[in-house]
Amino acid sequence: MKIRDLPSKPGVYIFMDSAGKAIYAGKAADIKKRVRSHFSGGGGPRQFAMISRLRTVDFITTKNEQEALVLEDHLIKELKPRYNILLRDDKTYPFMEITLGEKYPVLKITREKPGKRSRVFGPFPNTADARRAARILEDVFLLRKCKRFRVKDKPCLNRQIRKCLSPCTSQTDPDEYRQNIDELIMFLEGKREKLMQSLKKKMNRHKKKLQYEKAAKIRDRISALEKIFPMVNFRKINAEKIKALRKIDPLEDLKNVLKLKAKPDIIEGFDISHTSSGQAAGSSVRFSGVRPDKSHYRKYNIKQLPTSDDLEMIKEVVYRRMRRLKEEKKQFPDIILIDGGRGQENAAKQALQLLAVKNVNVLALAKEKGNIYYRGKKLDIKKDSEAFKLLKRIDNEAHRFAHGHHLKRRKKESEN
Repeated sequence: MKIRDLPSKPGVYIFMDSAGKAIYAGKAADIKKRVRSHFSGGGGPRQFAMISRLRTVDFITTKNEQEALVLEDHLIKELKPRYNILLRDDKTYPFMEITLGEKYPVLKITREKPGKRSRVFGPFPNTADARRAARILEDVFLLRKCKRFRVKDKPCLNRQIRKCLSPCTSQTDPDEYRQNIDELIMFLEGKREKLMQSLKKKMNRHKKKLQYEKAAKIRDRISALEKIFPMVNFRKINAEKIKALRKIDPLEDLKNVLKLKAKPDIIEGFDISHTSSGQAAGSSVRFSGVRPDKSHYRKYNIKQLPTSDDLEMIKEVVYRRMRRLKEEKKQFPDIILIDGGRGQENAAKQALQLLAVKNVNVLALAKEKGNIYYRGKKLDIKKDSEAFKLLKRIDNEAHRFAHGHHLKRRKKESEN
């Protein structure tokens, strides 16, 4: 289905990213006309960032605009799309700033007050989106990327790969660079179609004058701009599908599964990696919320006598990690996740008992069947639940970290 196939009826539409998450939900008196307007080039950099992430447009028709308004409100509350909630709180969002006060302006991301002669565009829902958009535009419009401008004898790699005009070599025409800045501003102002028409006229003029190299540069820019917006899939959905799109908090889901009093805030995963040749290694990784906190990742060389006793190894690593947290009076995790089954769960509990550490829930995830054990019993948890997916991510990360450390130890031993 394409935009032309969308219905000219009232309803709502949902923009989805490549991960299947809702990034925007809107109502429309005419779905086709409203969705098309998002692709017209208007709306500035925030629109550009949103459309560049878009992969699927879901829509559902309604009887009238009033029904669409009610459904839109429901969807925003349920799905919490990032571009809908933008500017609804007091958070300071990042902007794009073009430093027009400089001879060769740059495009940068800022949350601060811009310079007097700067042009500012935005805001963006987060810094990652802003930086991603800025990198694309820097390459397309051949802007300098160096933070401090200084004249050099030789251009950097960006000039060689045709991603910068290299004003630092004094070989760049300031008028050409400024023209690129003007075109960038036109793009960020939402005048995409006008810009494309201007570029095509310019390219044709260079061709008529036999200035093929200049024409080729503009052709490449037109091609790059056309590729910015990806192929999008359009599909009709029903009310049941909308319910399935509801964003579920993995931590809330985990709280309910484990019947905890509060959502877990910190989860640490543990794993052991070894072979019969020795050099056993362990790892602990920490997730704060649903994100890895790499400042708390730890590697361990197993100190016990060389055996293949996984339970004793798990016990050692958990003991060393918890002892260090206790000595440094740092926060214990709410949950620790052990790679293994009931035996590994019990080994971790023994380590906690030796240290008199309480209020830490112990889970064990057996990789072969994907079973999770809690309090000595197999946990009733669905494999497609958000809670299970989060635990699987943590377990995989602990395994990756332990295995990598083990391989380094083996390599170092073989070199000695």
